[in-house]
Amino acid sequence: MPRRGEHIHKRKDGRWEGRYKNGVNNYGKTIYTSVYGKTYTEVKSKLSACKLKDINEITNNDIIKEWTLKEAILLWHEANKIKHKGSTELKYESLIEKHILPELGKMKLSSITPVVLNNYMDKKLTNGRIDKQGGLSPSYVRSIMLIITEVLDYAASEQMCKPIRNPIHKPTIQKKELKVLEELEQHKLEIELIRKMDSTRLGILLSLYTGLRIGEVCALKWNDIDLDKKVIHVRSTIVRVRNRNVEGSFVTMLVVDKPKTKSSLRDIPISSNLMPILVSMQPSIQSIYVVSNTNKFMSPRTYEYRFHRILDLCGISSINYHILRHTFATRCIEAGVDVKSLSEILGHSNVSITLNTYVHSSIELKRTQLEKLSFILS
Repeated sequence: MPRRGEHIHKRKDGRWEGRYKNGVNNYGKTIYTSVYGKTYTEVKSKLSACKLKDINEITNNDIIKEWTLKEAILLWHEANKIKHKGSTELKYESLIEKHILPELGKMKLSSITPVVLNNYMDKKLTNGRIDKQGGLSPSYVRSIMLIITEVLDYAASEQMCKPIRNPIHKPTIQKKELKVLEELEQHKLEIELIRKMDSTRLGILLSLYTGLRIGEVCALKWNDIDLDKKVIHVRSTIVRVRNRNVEGSFVTMLVVDKPKTKSSLRDIPISSNLMPILVSMQPSIQSIYVVSNTNKFMSPRTYEYRFHRILDLCGISSINYHILRHTFATRCIEAGVDVKSLSEILGHSNVSITLNTYVHSSIELKRTQLEKLSFILS
């Protein structure tokens, strides 16, 4: 049987066919050439001979076309349009236009070495800001280097250049311990939300009790909430996309779209403390969206501004809306919720993301866990 990735298959006429990359055309598209044989082994042998011939030709004749990094980025971007969407695409385009193309865009791929990239990276860390008033953060530079290495890997796979053999070391990011609401703060917030419940306060409570992201809350519709089955269906989020306007220039706009990952499409059970609040809010529905009073969704930025106004009423210091998600995850762990279930509720692809990013163990929880050991030893 052919192995995955060998590009060998059996044709309907009984012959075996194998395909291999045979350079690129004038538009940067890969050219594929086929070889045929009566058996799988024969085709595999022919493929090996053809690939060896190509390698020898590249070694002896060097790269036929001297591609620039800018050209490689354009082809890489086109090839990955489906994978990059929404805010990710906007972020990548911004990094490319502001930081990569101005300094490295005209460079030939053959001239880009680990030394060149390391010097570029050091420059960005020390004096990489657009206004030249200091360096970029390690996280920001790491994102830039991620794009560059992906482009170079793509270019090598398309035979536009030789692969870079030596590893490129990206900046180390110091993980910050994100704040979660203390139990007293959470209690004060819950009292304030319930005291004068409306659509804005309901959305905040949903994030606090289910871990919904702000984009998911703003995109949540009432028909996504099944009160009979006591389930919230998370199927959409608000994302910012880039479109061309009538004048031909690019503008960004907010749209309702599917989440970036399949795991973010999920069903969340409605807890017993949240259920009566949702039922009581139904008679006052004024919009198809849960947190909006019109039939248009609310901007996440506007919604976060309203969230901060409620925090001021509670006397809680200003925090990012995403802290509600962290708080929910931490409270679940403290209550003994198993990590697998929590990971699925949060919409993570694996439990390690949940544990490493969203769960914050308090000193009291650590003390409780150590007391279990003391009980066993006694």
